[in-house]
Amino acid sequence: MKRLSALVSLLVVLGASNQAIAGKKKAHRHHQPPPVDDTPPAEKIETAEEGPEQDTQQSKPKEDKPGKDKTAKDKTAAAKPPLDFDFFGDKAADGGKDESSGENAEGLASEREQQSQTRRWMLKTHQTLGIATWALMAATVTVGQLNYNQLYGGGGGTNKWQTPHQILVLSTSVAFAASAAFALFAPTPYKKPLHFDTGLVHRIAVIGATLGMVTEGLLGWWTTHQGNAGNPNNLRTMARTHQIVGYSTFGFLTIAGTVWLF
Repeated sequence: MKRLSALVSLLVVLGASNQAIAGKKKAHRHHQPPPVDDTPPAEKIETAEEGPEQDTQQSKPKEDKPGKDKTAKDKTAAAKPPLDFDFFGDKAADGGKDESSGENAEGLASEREQQSQTRRWMLKTHQTLGIATWALMAATVTVGQLNYNQLYGGGGGTNKWQTPHQILVLSTSVAFAASAAFALFAPTPYKKPLHFDTGLVHRIAVIGATLGMVTEGLLGWWTTHQGNAGNPNNLRTMARTHQIVGYSTFGFLTIAGTVWLF
């Protein structure tokens, strides 16, 4: 019993001492002194005096200096990039397209002007050769009629008109071919729709004259070949057909020249 009472007394003493130590720690925490300010008193006074002035200076708006501030603003505005942004390069591409399209338009206009001048000169030459062809064709038809009368119209049967007629046929054919070449190879700067006008009539007449000349040349050559070979069969008929085709060809040339000139 004495040991038990001594143990209980010891436990009570330890508990009381632990409570006392905990109370001292709490009291020390509550009563901890503030941090020590090591700044000298003179510096504190200067800082306190400068504080209001700095606040006053910061609160005051800055006075605008007319010369320097304007120059600075201009430099700043010039340094700032424009707000018109071109992210994909469309403006540069459009500018290039405009320039290239302008150059192409000028080149196309110059080319068309040159082609127009060339066409004008070639068609004038075609007109001159066409008139010469018509005159040669008139002479060819006249001499051909004299040759026909001499051979098949009771004129004595001589060949005195045959050589002049052949020379005129050859000259007419060359002039006609040259005139057609100048018309066919003339440049066409502007496309012209096909409709019925004097130009279409001229073309139709020229096509008829071309077919007539080809047919007339073949018939004349064949008739002359048969006559020189001593074969009189159907010579008069072929000569008569050659004569009709010659007059028809001259008629087509007359129509072509008339609608072209008038």
